[in-house]
Amino acid sequence: MKPEPSPGAKPHILVAMPALQDGYFDKSVILLCEYSESGAMGFVINSPSTTTVADLLEELGLTTDPPQGERILIGGPVQSELCWVVHSCDFEGQSTTAIGECLALSAAQEVLTAIAEGEVPETYLLGVGYAGWGPGQLDHEIEEGAWWLADLENTELLGVPCEKRWEHIMDRLGLNTPYASYCKA
Repeated sequence: MKPEPSPGAKPHILVAMPALQDGYFDKSVILLCEYSESGAMGFVINSPSTTTVADLLEELGLTTDPPQGERILIGGPVQSELCWVVHSCDFEGQSTTAIGECLALSAAQEVLTAIAEGEVPETYLLGVGYAGWGPGQLDHEIEEGAWWLADLENTELLGVPCEKRWEHIMDRLGLNTPYASYCKA
């Protein structure tokens, strides 16, 4: 049975605006999994590491013929040892939690084992760490113009190459102005 998202739940994305130049979050696209009065939590989905999913599978001894090319993402500066998988809803495990109509979050070990057995979700992102904000902190940063908050209505963004996600979403939102282009340098 497919997990159901909470009523009214829609995944959101945060897009770093060109004015945000703090070094870590420059040109970041963050998939928000939680955003409420008590704070916010999400994963940077456009910051690849040098390690591939194949490297990790081989290190864990889970496969002899791993998928090639998919890089593990650096999801944020908090709990860098935490490993996660955001994926399309064609995969469901015991740990799977719906985070939107077409997206789910599962424990990395469960998805990695499935991938090793040939059960690869149609789209997935595997990463470590997350980004988090305390109560009111993200609201303040949005008001200051550091971030643009938007609904993510489908998994289209997951199919865009990692290095092009920021520009893709800026174009999609109509925010890719001459000023934004100037700030991309």
